Amino acid sequence: MNLSPNTVAAREGRFKTINRFFTLFYLLFSAVLVVVYAIQGDGYHLGISIGSLFVPPAIALFYRLLRLRPVEQLTALVTAFTFLAYPLGSCLDFYRMVPGFDKVAHTLSGVFVSLLCLILFYALKPGHAVERSDAALLIAFTFFGSMAVAGLWEVGEYLISFIVGLDLQRVAATGVSDSMQDMIVAMIGTLATLPFAWRLAQGKRDLLTGAVDAFIELNLKKN
Repeated sequence: MNLSPNTVAAREGRFKTINRFFTLFYLLFSAVLVVVYAIQGDGYHLGISIGSLFVPPAIALFYRLLRLRPVEQLTALVTAFTFLAYPLGSCLDFYRMVPGFDKVAHTLSGVFVSLLCLILFYALKPGHAVERSDAALLIAFTFFGSMAVAGLWEVGEYLISFIVGLDLQRVAATGVSDSMQDMIVAMIGTLATLPFAWRLAQGKRDLLTGAVDAFIELNLKKN
């Protein structure tokens, strides 16, 4: 029940155009942040803003290193989520200045990681075919995979806090509440994505599952 190659190609063409403009915007936005923080002499934000410039090339390098054909729909979603979490959240300090922004980002991380779990499921499945019988296992795989990443993210923040000397998990102010809330909203995002996993197995398509079809068509099917 994968989409036809022609349908996938048409969607990929549209997203290729979108990615050209959005990647340019992403790089220009990050470059402006670099200039601003350099003028202000803010070494911390300057450093992470410089790092944001490497995200689009890193995505391209990921495909190259793993010898994968670029999937434009997936690239668009990765770039959009990264823009929200990195240039806006970290470089512009939206996590600290905008109430609730952190929780919105963590909720969307549940959606984003669930998408990657869908792709991983079919990358691991023998034959890579999308079938109705996948539904139950696909939903379980997606849920537990996404929640594992949410937990590992909090472990990473805990360890990095010792390196950078910042209270990334706001332990001093909230105890364990901030970390627990981050995992809870990530679970909410994951649960919101599970109906799309079911739809995928039923042969129905949307923005998220279209990216899965494109990945299968371009990288998993034998030519």
